[in-house]
Amino acid sequence: MNGARGFQNLETLFKYRLFKNAEHEFVVSAGLEIEWGGTGAKGVGAEPFNVYTPTLFFGKGFGDLPSSLNWARPFAITGQIGYSIPGASKTITTSFNPDTGEQEIETEFNSRVLNWGGTLHYSMPYLKSAVVDLGLPDFINRLIPIVEASFQTPVSNTATSGTVTTGIINPGIIFVGKTYQVAIETVIPVNRQSGSSVGIIGQLHFYLDDRFSPIISTQGGPCSAASHA
Repeated sequence: MNGARGFQNLETLFKYRLFKNAEHEFVVSAGLEIEWGGTGAKGVGAEPFNVYTPTLFFGKGFGDLPSSLNWARPFAITGQIGYSIPGASKTITTSFNPDTGEQEIETEFNSRVLNWGGTLHYSMPYLKSAVVDLGLPDFINRLIPIVEASFQTPVSNTATSGTVTTGIINPGIIFVGKTYQVAIETVIPVNRQSGSSVGIIGQLHFYLDDRFSPIISTQGGPCSAASHA
């Protein structure tokens, strides 16, 4: 059995913080994500055109809850909503039909898509540093259980894609190091159109501002749910 190999297209995200309320651990940011067409492998579905996605992000921590709810203060939620605009309205491909001996032309319309979703997580580092130190092992104090949800709804130019919402729900866990974090999550499709089997995804993030702090200065976004970072 042959399997597809390669990377998806390179993506960049430009983000600007619009509002922050430290007391209530709330933050709102706006961003522009660009998927650079042709930088990935066609065999894994990387598109040949750019996709531009203006996005609104928010994050809310619950450290402002009363002391009677200390157990809930490490919870935080984040959310986002974006509108993906393909750089090409349609893709035309040609193939050879051996039965007729002729070239066949196929047109696929690239829909504009509403991307929306969010996360719910429980920060053990926040529990230790800002609520109470339970004397747990350092490994446990660096964990963040998390559930992520991501959905896509085609909203225009949908002759090929249809308008059915697809998405995934990813329960998992994050380990937070001093200059990096490692995450592993289960990928669960929400309907048949989203996929037919459960998968696993892993991520490795490096904090460039910590590794190169004299060179790079960054401004936090909503994914840290304000002071939960």
